[in-house]
Amino acid sequence: MRRRMTVLRGAVLVLAFLLTLSGCEALRRKFTRTKRRSAKQEAMIVTPRDYSEHPFPNDVMYQQNFTYWKAWNQEWVASLHDQDSRKKILSCGEQALVNLEKMASYLTQEKKERLEVHVAATRALQEDIEAHRSLLPSHYAAYRDRAQRLLRVINGNFDMHHVKDAIR
Repeated sequence: MRRRMTVLRGAVLVLAFLLTLSGCEALRRKFTRTKRRSAKQEAMIVTPRDYSEHPFPNDVMYQQNFTYWKAWNQEWVASLHDQDSRKKILSCGEQALVNLEKMASYLTQEKKERLEVHVAATRALQEDIEAHRSLLPSHYAAYRDRAQRLLRVINGNFDMHHVKDAIR
């Protein structure tokens, strides 16, 4: 029994010695990463384009901004009705105001002046909401009524049917 153990130990030592002498180059190659060869970079061809003018006529741009304004204003009214977070109420009001100002830029001077009255009213409502750090339920109701009134008046007087002759 002892003799067998000694022979087994000797065989293991001889194998270990042979592995160290021969090296494990095949194993080493198998488990080391090879560097990837990058594909040749193709030169980018850039053709300059002039984006100074928008590609759509003014009536299409007015209709698009009107649709955006209407959606944001309806969202504003809904967030005031649901008493959502102050941040959401302010962002909806800001987006409605931005699109309302863009709408005014496509109108003739007479219609633009009429719309500026409503832009000022929207801005005043937005500033009133910003002025209050915490809104009471009565504030929500009053602001919602003002926003609904603005929605109704602007929607009735400045939709595409009423201003198609006043778009420049």
